[in-house]
Amino acid sequence: MPNETAHSPTASSSVARHFAALASGDAVARIVAFLAGVFVARELGAEMFGVMAFGQAIVLYVNHLAACGVDLTGIREVAADTTNVRRLVPSLLAFRTLVAAGLFVVLCVGALLVLPPLEAAVVALFATTLFGHGPNAKFVLIGLGRPGPVALSRSIGEFLYAGLVFLFVREKLDVVWVPWAQAMGDVVWALLMLVWLRRLGHTLPLELDWSRIKPLLARSFPLVLNILLGLLIFNCDLLVLKYLHGNESVGLYAASYQLISFLINMAWAYSHSLLPALTQASAATGARQALYHTSLAQSFAVGAPLAAGGALLSGALIALVFGEQYAASAAPLAILVASVPFMLYKDVAMVALIVAGRENVVLRMTAIAVLFNLVGNLIVVPHYGMVGAASTTLATEVLRALLAAAYARESGFTLLPARRMWKSALATALMAGVLLAYSQAIPSASHSALAAVAAPLAVGVVCYALALAASGGIEWRRGRAPALRV
Repeated sequence: MPNETAHSPTASSSVARHFAALASGDAVARIVAFLAGVFVARELGAEMFGVMAFGQAIVLYVNHLAACGVDLTGIREVAADTTNVRRLVPSLLAFRTLVAAGLFVVLCVGALLVLPPLEAAVVALFATTLFGHGPNAKFVLIGLGRPGPVALSRSIGEFLYAGLVFLFVREKLDVVWVPWAQAMGDVVWALLMLVWLRRLGHTLPLELDWSRIKPLLARSFPLVLNILLGLLIFNCDLLVLKYLHGNESVGLYAASYQLISFLINMAWAYSHSLLPALTQASAATGARQALYHTSLAQSFAVGAPLAAGGALLSGALIALVFGEQYAASAAPLAILVASVPFMLYKDVAMVALIVAGRENVVLRMTAIAVLFNLVGNLIVVPHYGMVGAASTTLATEVLRALLAAAYARESGFTLLPARRMWKSALATALMAGVLLAYSQAIPSASHSALAAVAAPLAVGVVCYALALAASGGIEWRRGRAPALRV
């Protein structure tokens, strides 16, 4: 059996550096977008926020169609051979931009023909975000090992979006300004990354050579279907809730998902950082297997306390962020946040499958999960509403993690040994016990909304860090940042 510790530190440090650069900027961008979303939710109210969430859910599909599935495969191609920047990228971006333009027309016409006037206007305005996704060069910069410009560009775009929202949204019908602001931010983000590529010496002429990009697009097509099916898992509950329980229920459920979506995007940032390192790691020496195991173990070390702490603090979080009018969002949030460790495991295993060239398996895995999720929602949501939808999502993420682990094992990536998780599991259990005792001793009703979150959060973080350090899961090194050793 290969010696994991002999191969993992350098590669995992590289992933950590790239993730820190990408995730720090992405975190700033997401926090800004999250605050803008909270502002919109408070100003519009649950029903109109539901209209906006429905429009976002619909347009999310076509935005991923415009990406043509190359956001992950493109990273792999650029990381494996940087000459692909000149050979493939100009044609890829040109093709994606044309696809985005066509989808914009189809979506606008479809919305105006099928939806009520207000919802049609919101969907049509959100469709303009396509022009920030078609020519988006994020995958190129990440493949080149340059996550910093991606993070900075993303942050500038989100600050612009938030500024426009804070400036123009004042009452319910101002919902139409939200998609326009989002489109402006996305387009600026895309343009800034193209400027960065030019500054790095990569000139991208306007060209479209179909023969060059056809093989990559063919390999990426299963990932397009995989993402669209994956979005069904994300959106199926919203759609079922809308037609069975109305826009207000959608708005309340979307509020709980606002908090979860931040974690989902951090998971994606980690996956994008892991992909080039896992591609370049040697399978023959065991470095690839070691990096895979280390990534899974570290993901669990982050995901487990988030799930436990988030569930215990769900009510206080909703009250602080959205106000008492969204109190019903606390129960689905507590259930949804429990899916985080499984989601992280699935994302790392999916990256391994892409590195192994098994995009078709990723599609098969997601198709099974979608069928499970759809049937579950149709059975549970009519009777249990938002709580039923959240429970189905949790069950689906557990299933996806199990399937991803099994398929990755078939591809040569063995299961994570239990000994790599015991430190994190024990520290999480101790943290949860302390938080439960704290909540009994000092009820949240005795605090202000901010203190009801900040005080137990601080207690939980300190408790988890100390417990993990005591078990050797955190290595303290003089003159250097602490390192996870799980």
